[in-house]
Amino acid sequence: MDVGGIFVGRARELDLLSARLDDARGGRGQLVLVTGEPGIGKTRLAEELGRHAEAIGVPLGWGRANDDEGSPPYWIFRQLAGSAGRAMPGLLTGGAGDGGPGDGGSAEARFEAFEALADDLRAAAAAQGLLLVLDDLQWADAASLALLVHLAREIGRSRLMIVATYRDTETTGRAALSSALPALARESSLTRVRLVGLTQAEVQRQLNLVTGTSVPPELAVLVSRRTGGNPFFVAELGRLAGSAGQALPDAVLDTLRARLARLSGPCRQLIATAATLGSELDPATLAEVSERPVAQVLADLDEAAAAGVVVCPDGWRFGHDLIREAARLDLPTAARLTAHARLAACLESRADATSRTPEIAYHWLESLPLGDPARACQWAERAADQALGQLAWERAAALYRRARETGARLPAADRTRLLRRQGISHLRGGDVQAGSAALTAAAEAAREAGDSAALGEVALAIEGLSDPWGSFRGGRLAGEALAGLPPGDTPLRARLLALQAGEAVVAGGVDPGRVSAEALAMAERLDDGQVLRSALRSRQMARSGPDGVAERLGLGSRMLALGKADDDDDTMLWGRLWRFDALVMLGRLDEAEAELGPMLALTGRLQRPLARWHYLRSKAAMDLARGRFDAATSAAQESLALVEGRVHDALPGVSVIVLTVIAGLTGRDELVSDQMLEVFARDAPRFVSALLSAHWLRHGDRERARRDYAAIPASDIPVPALLSVAAALVELTAEFGPSATAEHAAATLRLYPDLFVTGGAGAIVVSGSVRTFLGIAAAAAGRPDDAVRELRLGIAADDQAGTPPFAALARFELARVLASRRRPGDVEEASALAASVAATAGQLGMAPLRARAHALAASLRGDMPGPLTRREREVAAHVAQGLTNKQVAALMHISERTAESHVQHILGKLGLANRTHIATWATDGLRADQP
Repeated sequence: MDVGGIFVGRARELDLLSARLDDARGGRGQLVLVTGEPGIGKTRLAEELGRHAEAIGVPLGWGRANDDEGSPPYWIFRQLAGSAGRAMPGLLTGGAGDGGPGDGGSAEARFEAFEALADDLRAAAAAQGLLLVLDDLQWADAASLALLVHLAREIGRSRLMIVATYRDTETTGRAALSSALPALARESSLTRVRLVGLTQAEVQRQLNLVTGTSVPPELAVLVSRRTGGNPFFVAELGRLAGSAGQALPDAVLDTLRARLARLSGPCRQLIATAATLGSELDPATLAEVSERPVAQVLADLDEAAAAGVVVCPDGWRFGHDLIREAARLDLPTAARLTAHARLAACLESRADATSRTPEIAYHWLESLPLGDPARACQWAERAADQALGQLAWERAAALYRRARETGARLPAADRTRLLRRQGISHLRGGDVQAGSAALTAAAEAAREAGDSAALGEVALAIEGLSDPWGSFRGGRLAGEALAGLPPGDTPLRARLLALQAGEAVVAGGVDPGRVSAEALAMAERLDDGQVLRSALRSRQMARSGPDGVAERLGLGSRMLALGKADDDDDTMLWGRLWRFDALVMLGRLDEAEAELGPMLALTGRLQRPLARWHYLRSKAAMDLARGRFDAATSAAQESLALVEGRVHDALPGVSVIVLTVIAGLTGRDELVSDQMLEVFARDAPRFVSALLSAHWLRHGDRERARRDYAAIPASDIPVPALLSVAAALVELTAEFGPSATAEHAAATLRLYPDLFVTGGAGAIVVSGSVRTFLGIAAAAAGRPDDAVRELRLGIAADDQAGTPPFAALARFELARVLASRRRPGDVEEASALAASVAATAGQLGMAPLRARAHALAASLRGDMPGPLTRREREVAAHVAQGLTNKQVAALMHISERTAESHVQHILGKLGLANRTHIATWATDGLRADQP
C-alpha cells in the first residue's frame, strides 16, 4: 500500500515480479496474473513494478479495463498500445473499413490482426524488454481476453512481460474470463500471485502513516480484524480514526459511505451521477447532464477532491473503483435512467458521435425503460455492426440481442437482419448452439416478411454447420428460399444449390450428384471465389461415398490450391481435411498422416474452436489406426471438451464414438460413461447403433452388442458412412445373423475390396482393410477357402498401410477360420497366429483381443482352460454364464470370499482385466473348438 509515497508491505511479491522482469529481459518472456479481492493492492503492486521497470530502462505500457459496457472492443489494449506508443491493427479498431458488419469477418482475419499486434509488441521488446500491465481484467471484453490468450501463447520466446490484475472474487458469471483463465493456465510462462491481507504489523505501520501519529496497538488489532488487512480499507478506517468523534463502522462499505456523507448535498448528488455514467469525469458533460453551470460543477469536484473522493492528476477520475461503486448506490433509479438518457442525447449531438457509437449505445440501453427504445435499438445495432466488423464477435452477439429487446416496434425484415447477424456472431465465436437458436428465429422472421432472399441469407449462415439429423438444417431452408427466387445465374442461387445438395447426401431430398454438379458449373460461370468454395464443398459431400474417393482427393487438392492462391487459411484447412479423408479411405495412411502437420499449423493461425475440432478428430482417427491409443484418447477427449455444450449433438457424438471404439479395443470401460452414451444415443441417427454394437462385441459385451444391434435400420444408411456401417453389420451378422443381412452388407463391401473402412466425409475411425470384412462374411456364409484368401489379403493391406490393431484383428479372424477348417497345417498355423496376436495385443494394450487369442490358443492345444486348475475352470464357466460371486459360491458350496479369490486368480493367470473378459475368453475358446 502506498501511503505518502511509502510502499507498505508486499516486499516478497515485488521481489518475485522483479525477478520475472529480469527473466523477460533475458529472453524468457513472462505472463503474471496478480489476483485478490477489491482494494487488496493489485494495482499498487503493478505501479511499483512499473516504477522499477522505468528505473532500469524498461519501457512501460498500461491498459485498464472498466465496467462501463460502453467502452469499445479491445479497450484495454487500445489504452495499452497508446501508452506504449504502439498502433492497434486497423481491423481491431474499425480503421480498416467502414465498420460495417459484412459476414462477421473471418477467423483468419482476427488471427492476423492479433498476430500483427503481437509482432509489433515483440519487436518493441527486442532491445531492452517491455512491461505491459493490464489492470482490472475482470471487466475486459471477451475479444480483449481472446487477444491476451493469443499473446500469451508465444510470450516465452520474447522479451515481453505482461502483468494482468483481476479480482478473483468476481469471476463467477463472467463467461469470457472463466474461459480465458484455463487457457492462460496452460502456458509454461505463467506465474500466479495472489495478494492477501497485510500482517498486523504492516497494518499498524500503515495506520501510523495515515494518521500521522503512533496509533495504539489495540486500534491496530481492531482495524486488522475488521478489514482483514485489506490496505484500501485500512486507509479508510485510519482516516475515520483520525477524525474526532467518529466511531469505526463494522462494515467496510460503511467506511466509504462515511466519507461520501461528509460531502455537501449538491456535491454528493453530482458525484453519484458521475459514478453512474462512467469512470471518467468530464466537467462540461456533467454540467449538461445535471443541468448546472460548469463553474458549480467544478466547485463540487474541488470539494470531492479535498475529501479524497476524486483526483485530478491529468483529468478528473475517482480515487478508487470502490469509491465509485459505493457512490453510484446513492442515485435513485429514476434519476439514474434520466442521467443515462441525457448523456446519450448529449453524445449523439457531438461531431465525433460515430467514433463513440458503443458509448452512446450503452447509455441509451441503460436508460430503458424510461429512455427512447427506438434510439436505443438504432444505436445498439450500429455498435453491434462495428463490433462484428472489428471481429469482436462476442460483443456483437450481445448487442444484437439487446437491440431486439429494447421494446422498439420492429418489422419482420428488421428482426430477420438482427437475428441473422446475431447468429453469425455466435457462430464466428464457436457457439453453434446459440447461433442455431438465433438463426432458427431469423428464418421465422424472414418467412413472416415474405423475403426469399433474406431466407436464403439465413440458410447460408448455417453453411458447413448443419445438423442433418436435427432441426438446424441449412439445406431445408435453402430449398425453401430457392422456390421463391427468380431463375438465372446469381451467387445466391449457386450457393443455395450447393448447400441443398451437400445436405441431401445425408438428409435426402434432391439428387446430390445432379444438383452439386449444377452448382459447380454455375460457380465456374460466375467466376466468384466464395461461390466456388461453396460449390466445391457441396460436390465433396455429394461424392462422399466410396465410389467418389478419387474425385474427393482431387477436390481436396483443388480447394487447397484455391486457398493458397488467396492466402486463405480456412479454405486451405478444408482442402487438407478432404485430402486426409480420401487418402485414409485409399489406404495411403502415410500420406494422410503427412497432412496433420500443416493442418495443425492452420488451426493454430485460425484460432477457431471448430477448426481445432476437425484437426483433433483427424488426429484421433490416425492415432487409433496406428495403435497409439493413449494419444487417440487424449485427442478425442480434448475434442469433446472443445465442443460439448456449445454445438449440436453431432460433433460431441463423434468424440463419443471414437472413445467407445477405443474402449472396445482396449477394454478401458472408464473412457465412456453410461451417461455419455445415453445423452448421445438420445439424438443420434439409428445407423450409429451398428458402430457402437460392433465395438461392444469386440469388447466382449455380447448382451449390449445384441441390444444395440436390434436397433439398426435395415436401410437408409447415409452414403458417407456406407463402408463403416456395412463393415459393422458384417461383424454383427456373423455373430447374431441373419445370413441375408450379412450377404447384403458383404455385397456392398465387395464393390470396394481395395479401400479401407472409414467415413467418406469425415474420417472418424479407420477400421482397416475392406478385405478383412469380406473374409469374415465369407466365413459366416460357410466359404472358408474364400475367407482365408480375403483375410490374407486384408492382413497384407493392413500391414502395408501400418494399422497394427486391425492387422492383429484380421490375423485373429484368420486363425479362427483355419482352426475351423482344419486342413493339413491349418491348426498349426492357427496356433502360431493366435500366439502372435496375443503378443501383439499385449503390446498394444488390447486386453479383449489378448484374452480371445489366449483362449483360442488354449483350445487348439486341446487344453481349453490353459493354466487354470479344474476348480478355476469350473468358476470360469459360471462367470461366463453371468453369475455373481455370491451365486457361484452358492452353486459350488464354497464361501463368497473363496469364489472371489478364484476369480482373482483366473484374472491374474490369464492376464485379463475384468469378468467380462473371462466370459469372452471362455466363449471364444469353446466356439473355436467346435467343428
